[in-house]
Amino acid sequence: MRWPIGKLKKFRGNPVLNPSRKSKFESAAVYNGTAVRKNGKIYLFYRAEQHYYNDYISKIGLAISEDGLKFKRQGEPVIVPERRYEKRGCEDPRVCEIDGKYYMTYVAYSGRRTYIALAESNDLLSWKKRGVIMKYVKSGALVSEKIDGKYVLYFGDVNIYMASSKDLKKWKVYEEPVLTPRADKFDSRLVEIGPCPIVTKKGIFMIYNSSDGEVYNVGYAMFSKKHPEKLIARTNSPRLSASQPWENYGKVNYVVFAEGLVEKNREYLEYYGGADKSIGVALGRKRY
Repeated sequence: MRWPIGKLKKFRGNPVLNPSRKSKFESAAVYNGTAVRKNGKIYLFYRAEQHYYNDYISKIGLAISEDGLKFKRQGEPVIVPERRYEKRGCEDPRVCEIDGKYYMTYVAYSGRRTYIALAESNDLLSWKKRGVIMKYVKSGALVSEKIDGKYVLYFGDVNIYMASSKDLKKWKVYEEPVLTPRADKFDSRLVEIGPCPIVTKKGIFMIYNSSDGEVYNVGYAMFSKKHPEKLIARTNSPRLSASQPWENYGKVNYVVFAEGLVEKNREYLEYYGGADKSIGVALGRKRY
C-alpha cells in the first residue's frame, strides 16, 4: 500500500505545547491534541489537566497557530465538565469539519465510566454540547466527510468498531470489530482510533494508536469507501514511536498518541501527545 503520507519527520522544535503555570487548568499536563484548519490558521484543541493522577480533572483547551508550529494559547478552556457523566473530565478531543460545521467528539469521564460525547460549532470558539452518542466506550472519531449520506464513527480502545448514523443521534453499530490487535506485531495489546479519518482516492485513511503492553506506537490502516467496515490494508511496522526524552518520561512513560491531522502546503502535520504530558508534531509529504 502506498500511504497518503510520506515518511514522518518529527519537528526539531518539539514539543510545540507544554504545561503552563500561567493557566491553572493546564499547569500539569497538555496532551492528545486534535487539529483543524480554518482561514489559513490551525486550531489545536487539547486535553489539559491541573494535577497528575488521582486529583486531575480534564478540560479541553485551545491554541491557534499561523504555521502549525508556534501556537498562542487562548487562555480559558473551551470545553469543561458540566454534567454528571463528565464530572471527572472532558478528554481526548477529535475535531473535523463536515458540510460546513465543526464537530468534536470527546471522551466524557464520570469518574467511573467513560462515554463518547459530541459537541458542534460554527466558528471553533463557541461550542454547543449535543450529549452522549455512545455509552460505556472510549475514543471515538468521525470520518471527515459523510459516506453514502451517513456519518461514520470509528470508536474503541482495545478493538476498533464502527457505527453509522443519518442524524448523529441514532447509531447503527456493527457488531464485529473492524480493527483488532495482532499477537506478533507492534499493536499486540490494543488498537485505538487516532485523528478523524480522511477520505482519499484509495479509501478511508485511518491513523491509529496502539500498544504492545510496554510502549505506544502509531500505525496506519485503509478502509473501503463503499464499505467503511472493510479493512483494505494496515501497516506491519509503526509509523511513529517514542524516541525523545519528552516522549519517554511523563505522566505515562513511552507514549506517542496521535489525535490530530491537518494538511498545509502539500504536507500533512500530525499532532500527537508525548508521555501524556506535552504535544508534538510530525510532518510528512502529501502523496495523494
